[in-house]
Amino acid sequence: MKHMRNLISTTQALRRVFITPLQVPRSQFLRHFAAPTLNQSRLYHASPRSPFIARSSPTSPPPNQDPGDQLRDEAIEADIIQVVNDAGGLNPPARLRDVLRSFNRKENFLLQVSPTLPDRPTVCKIVNRIALRDHERAKAKAAHAAKVSTKQLELNWAINAHDLAHRLKQLTTFLDKGRKVEIILTRKRGKRSPNVEEIKHLMDSVITTVKEANAMQVRPMEGDPGKHVLLVVKKKDT
Repeated sequence: MKHMRNLISTTQALRRVFITPLQVPRSQFLRHFAAPTLNQSRLYHASPRSPFIARSSPTSPPPNQDPGDQLRDEAIEADIIQVVNDAGGLNPPARLRDVLRSFNRKENFLLQVSPTLPDRPTVCKIVNRIALRDHERAKAKAAHAAKVSTKQLELNWAINAHDLAHRLKQLTTFLDKGRKVEIILTRKRGKRSPNVEEIKHLMDSVITTVKEANAMQVRPMEGDPGKHVLLVVKKKDT
């Protein structure tokens, strides 16, 4: 009889291990299934809000994106776009892949010019590669020309009459050629201090030369006479 009781106890223990379902506390069960992670939420609720939303919204360009980083061609992350036409207006919305098939990809590329927003198509324009290259070259040339067109002329407050005449002649030549001139009146290291008459004479000579060359100051004078003065002058527009 004792042997039978032991056998029943052993059988019941085995049934509890292999047959009775595992009891999980309700709080743990709810935590595991009722609060999915961010990635799980995206997996279960991935339907797009709008046909205009980017294919990869986490990497969509911000509204203040640098123009140099604008997306091109297949890198554009919107499915539906609008293209700027020759008149400056917008063509009807179209699929990105259809637009890319509509023009010569060897001669042109598609450039995104507005950020991707959920309620409107991304705006793009077709850019000619040669025209863009010519534009960039012209812009670089203009910047270089603007830099070269500014001349700098430095005069010492205690300059002698011969050197002053030579420098003022240079100033007139630069202005006649349409150059902007930065005139620096300064006290050079190791040179004697100028007296009041020398300071007044140099200032009057420079201003008179500028007027006689039909030039003008392009911004107010900076600095203190006798120490360091900067004058920026150019020919008056005719």
